[in-house]
Amino acid sequence: MSTPDEGYGETIFSHADANEYERLQALSDALDPVTLSVLESLPSEVGPQWLELGAGNGSVARWMAERHPSVHVTGTDRSLRFLDPRGHDNLRFLCHDVTQDSFPDGSWDLIHARYLLCHLPERDYVHSATTRWLSPGGWLVLEEPALFPLHSARDDAYRRVSLGALEVLAQRLGTDCTDCALNLPIKSASLGLADISMQVTCPTITLGTPACTFWRLTLEHLKPAIAELPYVREEEVADVIDRLSQPGFLDLGMATITVTARKPCSGEPRDGSGAEEHRNGEQR
Repeated sequence: MSTPDEGYGETIFSHADANEYERLQALSDALDPVTLSVLESLPSEVGPQWLELGAGNGSVARWMAERHPSVHVTGTDRSLRFLDPRGHDNLRFLCHDVTQDSFPDGSWDLIHARYLLCHLPERDYVHSATTRWLSPGGWLVLEEPALFPLHSARDDAYRRVSLGALEVLAQRLGTDCTDCALNLPIKSASLGLADISMQVTCPTITLGTPACTFWRLTLEHLKPAIAELPYVREEEVADVIDRLSQPGFLDLGMATITVTARKPCSGEPRDGSGAEEHRNGEQR
C-alpha cells in the first residue's frame, strides 16, 4: 500500500468536527465494558505507572484514575480537545504523537491502547516501542478492530457500504482492519512478551445501541468518499445511514480483538509460567 497523504485526525475524524465527540463517546460506551473488565482482571501487583495511548475522550484514563487512586495515570493524544484531568489528582493528559515522541525504556507498568495501531502505518514500530517502554513484569493491553464479521453481514448494501468505509480509511490513512488486530498475538510473542491472551467481541448494529450510533456517525463522516467507490452507489450510502437511524435494522458490526501480554522479568522463562492464573482467565 502507498504511503497515505494524511494522518488520523488531520481531516478524517478531526476533533474539530461537530459530531466527533459524540462519535468517540458512542465508541467508548460500546467498548468500555470489555476494556474495563480486562483491565480489572490484571494481577493486583501491577505497578503504579499507567499509560493510556490515544486517550480519545479520556473515558478509560479517567476510570483508571478513579478506580485506582494510588496509581499515576498519564493519558496521551495528538489533540487534547476532549481531555480534562480536573477532579483527578493522579491523572495528567499529555500532547504526544506516538509515532514521533518516545518515553524512557521501562518507564510504564501498564500500557493500554485502543483503536490506535490500526490507523498507524508505523504500527509495527509503535508496537515495538510500547514493549520497550514497559517495565519488567509490566502489562500491555491492545484493542483493535477487525472487519471479518462484516463479510458475513446479511444486508448487501450495508455490507458494501461498511466495507467501503474501511477501504476509504485504508486509502486515506493507511488504516488496517484486516490483519492488524488478528496479528497482535503473534507479533507480541515475537517481541518477547509472555502470558498472551486474546478476547474477541462482536457487537450487533441496531438502533439504540452505542455500536450503531458510532457506526452511523462514522459512515456520515465518510459518506462523500464512500460514494466515490466503484461498487457503491451514492444513494445506497444515504439509504444505509437512514436505516441505521430507524427501528428494525439488525446486522453484524466489526469485531474488537483485545490482547493482553506481559513483559517477562529478567531471567524469567519466556513461557511466563508465573502468570498461569491470568492466562486461564481467572479473576484475581
